[in-house]
Amino acid sequence: MSKNKTGKYFKYAIGEIILVVIGILIALAINNWNEHRKDLKKEQNIINNLHEEFTQNLKLIEIILEEVNNNEQACFTLMEYMNQEIDETKSKTIDSLIYWAIEHNSFNPSNSTYTEILNTGKIELVQNKKLKSSLFDWSRELEKNKATHYIFEKWIEEGILPYLSKNIALKNIDMYGALAWDKESEFKSGVANIIKDREFENLIDNNIYHISKIKSEYQNLKKIIRTILLETKSND
Repeated sequence: MSKNKTGKYFKYAIGEIILVVIGILIALAINNWNEHRKDLKKEQNIINNLHEEFTQNLKLIEIILEEVNNNEQACFTLMEYMNQEIDETKSKTIDSLIYWAIEHNSFNPSNSTYTEILNTGKIELVQNKKLKSSLFDWSRELEKNKATHYIFEKWIEEGILPYLSKNIALKNIDMYGALAWDKESEFKSGVANIIKDREFENLIDNNIYHISKIKSEYQNLKKIIRTILLETKSND
């Protein structure tokens, strides 16, 4: 009888252990399911926020691209005036063209959501591989664009402006910018002379090169934005 009781207790103990293990596994499964559900909700919020953020970035980059196109067109128009005789009216036109050829703004996108998920590791919650890849592409292209823009700014500050400050009245150029002078410079414009100067032509030619490079990068950034918007649209 003692042996029979021992066998029953052993079977009972095994059954209890199995029940406990099953209970633990069920609890773990429920916990994992809850955590997965929470992660899916976090991912959904991230995707929605990214879509909203990059919708704004698309608007910003379209404005910047329009400005860059204006810069480029101003340069091309200046090239048409090279080595030509100009009168006072054309002189004022060239003043405005020079302003638009060198006026530029940097691209400062909204990156709050992107920066947060990158710094906190939440980017791993994003399951869409194409979206995740595009986000990393965005980071690389943005850093590249910042470097190119810095070179462009340095070129204008150290390449074009020193020449202009020596050869023309910058006040006439600034009439079209933030200073908005309501009266021209009392000094001779100098525009008629630089239009016949090969060095000025070379400066504008090089300026076009810088503009075309930064324009190409903006177009690449725009493509990445469109991809991100496409990959987040269905979850918006």
